[in-house]
Amino acid sequence: MEEYRLRVGEAVDFLRRRLADRPGTLIQLGTGLGGLAEAMEDAVTIAYGEIPHFPATTVASHRGNLVCGRLAGRPVAVLQGRLHCYEGYPAREVAFPV
Repeated sequence: MEEYRLRVGEAVDFLRRRLADRPGTLIQLGTGLGGLAEAMEDAVTIAYGEIPHFPATTVASHRGNLVCGRLAGRPVAVLQGRLHCYEGYPAREVAFPV
């Protein structure tokens, strides 16, 4: 468990360095909703692969990006692409992005 917490901490530190605002809301997009991120203002897109220890989605239609910006003037983070246990990830890894 301690190793997992260290991995989460490294991912959080990376994101804090990259993002000007701290999002107050996280939206996990489902199939067909990936375009919501395009409606965001001042968006910063970070590929999952850039974030330390962040699992990669294996579903071709999932973009695999964390997009942070503003919706209706509020700082929001959007996950474009989900992880699933059927991809071989344990529940802990599926929950890692949250």
